Amino acid sequence: MVNFARSLLTFIILTTGIVPHAWSHPKTDIVTLYNGDKITGELVSMYGGIVQLKTDAMGTAKIEWKRIARIESKYHYDIRFSSGERHYAAIAETSIPGQLKLLTDGQEHNYEMLEVVQIRVVEGSFLDRIDIYLSAGYSYTKASSVAQTTFNTDINYEDENTRNSLTGRTTITDTNEEVTSSTKFDLSRQVWTDRSKSYRTFYGRYEANDELSLDGRYTLGAGLGRYFVDTQKLRWMGDLGLQVATEKSNDDTTASNADGGSTESIEGFFSTSFVAWRFDTPELDLDLKLNVYPSLSESGRVRGDTDIRIRWELVEDLFWDITAFGTYDNKSASHEIDYGITTGIGWSY
Repeated sequence: MVNFARSLLTFIILTTGIVPHAWSHPKTDIVTLYNGDKITGELVSMYGGIVQLKTDAMGTAKIEWKRIARIESKYHYDIRFSSGERHYAAIAETSIPGQLKLLTDGQEHNYEMLEVVQIRVVEGSFLDRIDIYLSAGYSYTKASSVAQTTFNTDINYEDENTRNSLTGRTTITDTNEEVTSSTKFDLSRQVWTDRSKSYRTFYGRYEANDELSLDGRYTLGAGLGRYFVDTQKLRWMGDLGLQVATEKSNDDTTASNADGGSTESIEGFFSTSFVAWRFDTPELDLDLKLNVYPSLSESGRVRGDTDIRIRWELVEDLFWDITAFGTYDNKSASHEIDYGITTGIGWSY
């Protein structure tokens, strides 16, 4: 329980200690639809095929990207394309429907609008680039006297050359006999010069799982990854590399842990993640991650884990959240497999 309390405290600090203040610019951007309508406002973003435009008369309007013929804005944006290319540029007026004219360093670049994957404001501060998702759930069954509490977080920051992510999950199960918990925190960093090619990845992880008799595992790793698909509707990427793991088990049947010591191992890692989303109402988001860790220092040992998250928008920025996790270790002294499924309410910024 000491490890759990420490993990929960870390979780609360990391997820509630960031309170970003949104940056905005004057509502002078012009969006022209194919039917001839013109809407003036503040272009907030384009993601998942949906443009968010803040207006004085209609609040925040959500417009399908395929319905927009032209955009004009003097402010600078991070504009990413399906090829992996990206520009930091203002969007100039053009007379050709379906074309995006970008102004950067005194030069003009013309692109087909359907090639655009994402548009984000870049004038904001560090906090303006942070995306935060938090969720929590609780369930109780009187017949079995089993209560379960879950906390999840997903924090991302992306700039010109890096993508940084912090994800966390804590599940507490309380029965008449005992209280058990499963906790995992991941901190990762992707670095690239050209997103259409390979990127470097660095990450650290902390895990604890009472069901697997795991007091704690600390992992540091590095490798290479690649985006296989990156469009307005989905993203698929994969990583491979090497990592060092230090772990301590509370199972006293092994000599290495009978005296309270820890073990270290070197592992390979193969990781893939698939994300699909729909940003027209109701919003839908699917996130699937799968990791496999074959040991290079312990003969025959293979570990693996997977995380799945599905969320539906109930009202603006408030979601119904379903999460599932599974862990596998063929050398575990207690259970090879542990898994869980939870539901709860989530909030997105």
